[in-house]
Amino acid sequence: MGRRVLLISCVRTVATFLLGFAIGAVFNLLFSASLPLSLNSPPAPGPWEAGIQDVMQGETGRVQETLDRQQILPQLPPLLQLGEAPESPRVLCYVLVGPSTHRTAVHVKNTWGQRCDRLVFFSTANDTSLKPDVLDVPEGYGYLWAKTKAGLTYLHENYPDYHWYLKADDDTYVIIENLRYFLQERDPNLPVYYGVKFRRFVKQGYMSGGGGYVLSREALRRFVTEALAITDQAKCATRSAKGSEDLQLGQCLESVGVAAGDSLDEMGRSRFFSHGPQSLFFKQPLINRLHWYWHYIWHPHTVGPDCCSRHIISFHNIDPRMMWVLETLLYRLHIHRDLQPPGLNTSTSSLPPPVTSTPTS
Repeated sequence: MGRRVLLISCVRTVATFLLGFAIGAVFNLLFSASLPLSLNSPPAPGPWEAGIQDVMQGETGRVQETLDRQQILPQLPPLLQLGEAPESPRVLCYVLVGPSTHRTAVHVKNTWGQRCDRLVFFSTANDTSLKPDVLDVPEGYGYLWAKTKAGLTYLHENYPDYHWYLKADDDTYVIIENLRYFLQERDPNLPVYYGVKFRRFVKQGYMSGGGGYVLSREALRRFVTEALAITDQAKCATRSAKGSEDLQLGQCLESVGVAAGDSLDEMGRSRFFSHGPQSLFFKQPLINRLHWYWHYIWHPHTVGPDCCSRHIISFHNIDPRMMWVLETLLYRLHIHRDLQPPGLNTSTSSLPPPVTSTPTS
């Protein structure tokens, strides 16, 4: 009898939990739908919102001026010799987009993308505002691998003289200055690439696509000239058009001796991230610790103010509004620290190290 009562009690507890979870999920969906966060149904625009909408629609002269400027190929100095590191790494940024993401990709072009030495968009259709390089591959998320192979081949054939090649998505935000800082003393003639390092499926690990990854010039050369010539499909899926772009690239690069490098700072904290600031800086419910991310990430990190390097390079899952928030806070805001009285540091984090442009790792 006692066991029966205990069993009924357990069943009731589980049922109550599931019912509460379901009700909470429904209210969460209803609440989210009621928030004015959708770009399709924004609130009445103020001056700032109007500016963002102008950028989206390609209606401002500044957008066109930016696009025109980026069509000019800069004059590049001679290639470096093996073992010689550049004073300021020359970075080409490329973004994989499709017709459905051309409008959001314009925000990349008008925020962080302007700081690349060259910015290239790859799509399967033309666009007057974005002016992408059109690839003859099938369209769709499932065909990112085909787009990646074609895009990297195009870069190797047309832009072989850059030091580093950064891949990003239309919802990635990259702090290019911190990327240059990280790459400053690294040799682009060595076969290596960096990013959000995952530990599944590839022995040396591979870089997640969303947070961006950066290939050295030698890594690009080996992929195009050696990896794409591999006939063993278990080593490199050269004949496939579909598949996970980041995983398959990692398998191919490992097969031709390109190292999956680590990008931790001197305190052992990560610089590249496949999530946005909200997911990194604030404690999440315990159930989020069961998320697939924690089973994939090579270097686990905390969640909170000390989650990340002070030299963060990238965030992912950044919608256009958050992209402009980051742009404003990082590049249009100046803090007069010299006027703050000593001892009144209101940050809960430790004081930052002295500002320097010389890498310490």
